[in-house]
This record gives sequence, C-alpha cells and structure tokens, in this order.
Amino acid sequence: MQFRVDRQTFADAVAWAARTLPARPALPVLAGMLIEVTDQGELAVAGFDYEVSARAREDADVTEPGRALVPGRLLADIVRNLPAQPVDVVTKGSEVVVRCGPAEFGLLTLPVEDYP
Repeated sequence: MQFRVDRQTFADAVAWAARTLPARPALPVLAGMLIEVTDQGELAVAGFDYEVSARAREDADVTEPGRALVPGRLLADIVRNLPAQPVDVVTKGSEVVVRCGPAEFGLLTLPVEDYP
C-alpha cells in the first residue's frame, strides 16, 4: 500500500473514524484503524467496536492499492500533530510508515485478517 493525501483531509478522516475506537477494547484488533486504498484513488479509514462503526472516505493519490490495520489512537495522535504538508503513507513489511515533511513515524501493523 502506498498513497499521498492532504494532511487536513487525512486528519479529518482519521479523527472521524477514531471516535468509535473503544478505550479498553475486548480484543486487541478492535483498537485498530483499518486503512484501505483502491487503485481508483479512494482512501477509506474505518473504526469498529462491535456496537458502532465509523468509516470516512476521501480521495488520495494512490501508487499501490492495499489495506493495513494500525493502532488507531496512536495514528490519530500522530496525524493531528503533523505539519501542514502532504502526507505519504507506505507499508514496509509489518510496518506502516507515515511521512510528512521532516516527520516520519513507523507503526507496527495488526493482523488485518482478524479484523471483523
């Protein structure tokens, strides 16, 4: 997975999906936020807790479609504090790398096949 998106657009989508993330999840994967990108240039960010779900869709410049499950609250904190520049997101092995200007963060992925 590899894509580029406007920081404010990404921050709004992540904040919307993070609203449904449980404070104390029953399962570790429920603390995750699902990021999906398609080859049509669509970015979807989703959160789920077995009672409520939230999904935000935005346009992105997609280089490589894919999906990844990352720690949701951590991603929300990171994206909220990024500088006002385009955000590049790429998967490298079992890690999702978020780059924005001089900032770079690596998030370990959760098993996406366990996500409900």
